[in-house]
Amino acid sequence: MTAVTGNKKERKVKRNMKIKRLTALLLTGVLAASFTLGGCGSKEVDPETVVATLNGKEIKLGLANFMAQYQAVTYDAYYSSYMGANMWSQDYSGDGKTMEDMVKDQVMESIETDYLLEDHMADYNVEITDEELSAMKDAAAQFMEANKQPAIERMTATEDIVTEMLRLNTIQQKMHEAIIAEVDTEVSDEEAAQRTFSYYKVTLPDESAESTEDAGTEAAVEPSSEEQAAELKTYAGQVAEAAAADFDNAGVSFGLTASTYSYGTDEDSFDKNVIAEADALSEGQVSGAIEGEDGQYYVIRLDKEFDEDATANKKQEIVSKRQSDHYTEVCDGYKKDAEWKVKDKVWKNVMFIGNQYTIATENATESVQ
Repeated sequence: MTAVTGNKKERKVKRNMKIKRLTALLLTGVLAASFTLGGCGSKEVDPETVVATLNGKEIKLGLANFMAQYQAVTYDAYYSSYMGANMWSQDYSGDGKTMEDMVKDQVMESIETDYLLEDHMADYNVEITDEELSAMKDAAAQFMEANKQPAIERMTATEDIVTEMLRLNTIQQKMHEAIIAEVDTEVSDEEAAQRTFSYYKVTLPDESAESTEDAGTEAAVEPSSEEQAAELKTYAGQVAEAAAADFDNAGVSFGLTASTYSYGTDEDSFDKNVIAEADALSEGQVSGAIEGEDGQYYVIRLDKEFDEDATANKKQEIVSKRQSDHYTEVCDGYKKDAEWKVKDKVWKNVMFIGNQYTIATENATESVQ
């Protein structure tokens, strides 16, 4: 009995530690910033208005607006410094949608996905415990206390709305973990095998073209493209000759910097001519001058016929892609059978343009617009 009691206590301690870590994550990862609002921005929104429906479930504008405004603050903090004050009205993708449209679409997609994941929690034995929910409510209360009324009103924040966002985020995280746990994580060496080569991309030195030494001399005639190509080919041959004798020193002699590249049987990114030459080399061998598909020249050395570190990284990449693909497939399956409708006339009233939030941190504040 003593052992059993001890195990129960140990499980309870671990569970409490997990809840504390969750609370800390919520506070630092989701609710780290305080916001104060100035200026003018989005239209007034009625938080009780229905903005979307999912299988008959009504999604209120208050929640959707809060999630959208919170996402907007995150984007502002990261991108406004180099995208400028007009970033929300810009069409960066070229598909006719502004940055504001894109983020709002992402928010709506997240809401749909999160509630569908909630509907399938039982399929994966996922649950939100009373202790976790209590931690979320505490975090929401702290958020409301830390923020000023203008920001709270603009974001349509209430303790219930903030708690609901945290609850949905937690469901998504737990369901993501459960869904990707179904994926086969075994990857063979044959599937992931990587070869690694070092290479120089050969460019002509700046001083290769003649220039006049004084203003009274007639300017030199620019060589034709054929002449330049011939000059580059000759120069690449010289680099290749030096590299065959001492690959590392060749870079020093010609002012070139060597880079490395790892690839496998699924390679489709690097120049095909270079990959074909790499396949023909044995470990330690150096190529001649390789004319790439882009007309540039390369000189390579095969460093490893089987790169263990690169292969291990590739295995993780393969597993990650399997997990991502499986999660997307599951969510898309849920969406296929769902009745989801967004009320565009309601949703268009949510705007980011003109908002000005001040992110308050422990040591300083930062304004974002």
